[in-house]
Amino acid sequence: MKLLLPGVSSGLAVVGLILAAPASADLAPGFYQYRSVGATGLTEDISMRVDSCGPGCITLFNLENNTNQGQARIQGTQYVLDQWVPRGAFCPDGRAVDVAARYTFDLDGTNGLYTLNGPNPCGNSGPAGSTTFTLVPA
Repeated sequence: MKLLLPGVSSGLAVVGLILAAPASADLAPGFYQYRSVGATGLTEDISMRVDSCGPGCITLFNLENNTNQGQARIQGTQYVLDQWVPRGAFCPDGRAVDVAARYTFDLDGTNGLYTLNGPNPCGNSGPAGSTTFTLVPA
C-alpha cells in the first residue's frame, strides 16, 4: 500500500512555509497565503498567520479552520515543525489515518517539505510521494 500525504486536504494539518524573507533571518510576523502541492498534483490554498515566539521560533496559525499549528524552530539551516495530525493522510484504499508529520523549510523560506515522521500507518510501501508547500505574504 502507498500512503498519500495530502498536506492540508483534511483541513487539520498544513504548516510548512516558503517565504520571501532574508536568508538566515527569522520569518517576519504577518499574514501569508499558503499553497501546498501534493504528490498527485492536487493543490490547496490556505490563509495563515505567522507570529514570533522568540529568537529562532515562529508560531503558525491556520486562519481557515482557526487552528494553532504549532511552533517551528530553527535546526541548522531550516525551520522544523513536528506535529501529530489526526486524519492527516489517506491510504490508497481511502482510509484517513493519523500521522506524525514533519514540516521542514529553509530559513529563507524555500524548499518546504511535508513528510512522515514515524511509521507508515498504511503498512508496506512508503508514501505516494511528498507534499511541497509555499507561503507568500498576503
